[in-house]
Amino acid sequence: FIKTVFACLAARIICKASPDTDLYVLYAGLGVVLGHNFPCYLHFKGGKGIASMAGILVSMDWRVTLVCAALFLGAVIITRYVSLGSILVVISFFIQMLIYGSRGDYRVSEGSLMEFFAISFILMAMAIWRHRANIKRLLSGTENKLWGGKK
Repeated sequence: FIKTVFACLAARIICKASPDTDLYVLYAGLGVVLGHNFPCYLHFKGGKGIASMAGILVSMDWRVTLVCAALFLGAVIITRYVSLGSILVVISFFIQMLIYGSRGDYRVSEGSLMEFFAISFILMAMAIWRHRANIKRLLSGTENKLWGGKK
C-alpha cells in the first residue's frame, strides 16, 4: 500500500504541471502493481495486487476511496469473503474512473482520456485475473471465509 502511495505521490509532484497528471499517477500505480504481482526475484510469482490497488485509490480521489472502502467493508461484513470484496472494489474503481474521467474531474487531457480508461481497465482486469482461483472457489462454495469456516 505505502509503496504505491509513494510512487503515485512522486508522479503527482513530478508531473504537477502536466495536463495529464492523473494519467501519470495511474501509470505509476500500474508499475507498482506489476512489480508486486510479478516480482523477478520470486520468479514472477507474486501477490494479487489488491493492497497496491488500495494505494492507487487513496492517491487518485477521496470519493473513489470512500465508495470502495464502503463496498469492501459491506461485502466482507455481509459475506465474510475478502476475495469477493476485493473483486467488487476493482470493478467499482474502473466504473468510477469512467464516470469521473468522463466528467472531466481528473487532470487528463481530452486526447489522453482513452489511455486513462485503458490503464484503469488493465488494473481491474489484472486484479480479476489474479483472483481466478478465488472466483472458482466462490462459485463452487469452497472459498475460505473470514473468521474461519467454509461456505
